[in-house]
Amino acid sequence: MKLRSLSLNLFRQHISSHIEFPDGLVGVIGTNGSGKTTIVEAIGFAIYGSRALRGRVEDVRTRTAPAKTGRGKKEQDLRVELTLEHDGVVFRIERSLNDAAIYIGGESQPVAVGSRDVSARISAIVGMSYEEFISTYCTEQKGLEFLSGKKGATEREKFIVRMMGYDRLEEVQEVIRGDRKEKRAVLTGYEASLGTREEIERRLEIELTELTTMRERHAEAQKTLQKSESDFNVVREKMVRLEELRARFVREKEGVQSASVRLEERSRRLNDIVSAISLAEEELLKVLKPLSASRDLDEAIAAVKRQVATERERFASKFEEERGVELAWREAVSKAAAERDMAKAHYSQLEKRVVKVGELEGGSDCPTCGQALGESFEQVRKHFQGEQRALAGKVRDLERAFKDVQGKPESVVAIAQERAELELKVKQAEAKLQELQLCVQLQHKIESLRKEREVVEGEIKLAEEHKRLASDRMSELRFSEEDYNREKGAFDASQRLVEVARLQRVRLEGEVNTKEALVERTKSELAKFTERQMEVERLRRDVRLCDECDRMITEFRKYVNSSIRPRMAELASEYLADLTDGRYTAVELAEDFTPTVVEDGEAKSVISGGEEDILNLCMRISLSHMLAERAGQHFSLLILDEVFGSLDENRRGNVLALLEKLRNRFEQIIIITHLDDVKDGVQHLIQVDYDEVSGSAFVRSEDVFEQIEAMAMNL
Repeated sequence: MKLRSLSLNLFRQHISSHIEFPDGLVGVIGTNGSGKTTIVEAIGFAIYGSRALRGRVEDVRTRTAPAKTGRGKKEQDLRVELTLEHDGVVFRIERSLNDAAIYIGGESQPVAVGSRDVSARISAIVGMSYEEFISTYCTEQKGLEFLSGKKGATEREKFIVRMMGYDRLEEVQEVIRGDRKEKRAVLTGYEASLGTREEIERRLEIELTELTTMRERHAEAQKTLQKSESDFNVVREKMVRLEELRARFVREKEGVQSASVRLEERSRRLNDIVSAISLAEEELLKVLKPLSASRDLDEAIAAVKRQVATERERFASKFEEERGVELAWREAVSKAAAERDMAKAHYSQLEKRVVKVGELEGGSDCPTCGQALGESFEQVRKHFQGEQRALAGKVRDLERAFKDVQGKPESVVAIAQERAELELKVKQAEAKLQELQLCVQLQHKIESLRKEREVVEGEIKLAEEHKRLASDRMSELRFSEEDYNREKGAFDASQRLVEVARLQRVRLEGEVNTKEALVERTKSELAKFTERQMEVERLRRDVRLCDECDRMITEFRKYVNSSIRPRMAELASEYLADLTDGRYTAVELAEDFTPTVVEDGEAKSVISGGEEDILNLCMRISLSHMLAERAGQHFSLLILDEVFGSLDENRRGNVLALLEKLRNRFEQIIIITHLDDVKDGVQHLIQVDYDEVSGSAFVRSEDVFEQIEAMAMNL
């Protein structure tokens, strides 16, 4: 199988990369993290689908890629397209996360569509699973480390066994050993709890004897219960009749008691009514006599109503007269007060003028008209003083007149007294009318009590009749409480006997059931003992079988290792002879696959570091060769991923020179490394660069031989 080309679209760091894989020694060089190993991952993804991906599937699409904005746009989807040649036939595989297609040659129609169908078809063509493909064609740095002495003989042997796929024998052996351990633990528990058959049979015999005895006692208890129930039925029939008779007697007795209570209650009520009527009549007579004299109550009420109306009219007339006289008096008081206040105000103004005139001198102007007084000044002053004295006398007269008028007149007082007397008469007449109306209420109450007395007297007669009839029916029943209590005692005693017999029967029945359960349990234990014995024998056979399987797998592993070693040593010898130009022609492998170089028929215990690198490389290529042979495939492709990490510059140059010698065996050798000094040792160069700004990888191809020829021509 050879790789022809690989196109990556939005696959991890590769937004859009295309790689052509020519024949010969091809170097894929780039810094760590630039996307070199992603190329190998993409090849595995194209052939085998998502099982070849590292980490989560959703993280494979380029992180810096723009979000999808529409449906059906292939340029926005993760895609890988791989072209490879196998047995002279060219295959082209297109795969995305959700779909895949495979084409043969230049055909436009796919021969298989869908992720599952394409993976199955290409696996059948290649003839390998994904694990076998990676183990055969791809060698990582740790593959050489495991074959060297750094990891130890045990780790080297496990690595070779795992690469050959025989590590599943270890898994099977672990399963067998775990199963054997569990079966041994169960077997130990069974053997410890198994006991003996004789002990179980002896216990069963004792339990059967106890069960027979308990059944006999249960039969006797059943007979006793039947006899007790028969006697109880006779007593119960008689008791049923007595209960019916007693129920009738109790009903009639309750009827007599109820009638007596009713009769007593109605009698007390009748006495209360008679007393109430007597008291009401006395009170009516007591109230009515001084109010109505010998007149009828209705006539007395009508006369009092007329009196109330007359007194109210007189009171209203007198009230209006009082209000008119008092209003005239108050008007006179207000008028006298106004005249007095007016005179006082006039006097106050005149007094101010007099004071002002007193302050003037001769020849001054008149304070009233503003004219010059001249010689009449003294005359004016005397005029004002005389007018002041006259006005002061008038004020005194008006003050006395106001005091005389301010006192309430006798006519007003007399009319007020008459109005008060009339008001008292009205209240007395109204009080008398209320007393007469109370008499009407007492009269209605007396009539109501008389009607209720008639009803109660009828109820008393009815209660007496009910009591008499119930007493007669009680006498006719001829029921005796003593006879009933005697029969009730006999009934209770018979019932207790039945209950005791029934409890005894139930207790013995429970013991019978318990004994039967014990017998059944012992029989079950006896049957389980037989089954347990058979299970113990089966477990013993299974343990022996597990021991034999474990031994056979161990022997088979030894056989496999012994069969792998000769062929691997043979292939390693061939590769070693090619790589050393015949200096070393043989390699021997110990049981733990420790390699030893043979020179001139003798084992060479000490070899140089470069020779050790050659030996480890020959061992790994031999292992891949054997894997290809087992799969029935031609071993034409070799991918070396970072195998120079532990080598110095000189040893890397030696290994590259040795790989050049393998071109006659491998049509295509792909070296993946981050070391730039490998460039000079390869025919074709694929440079992988990573742009930190855009977060994407860029791939460019260079033909080293063409560059060397161009440089030579320039020289």
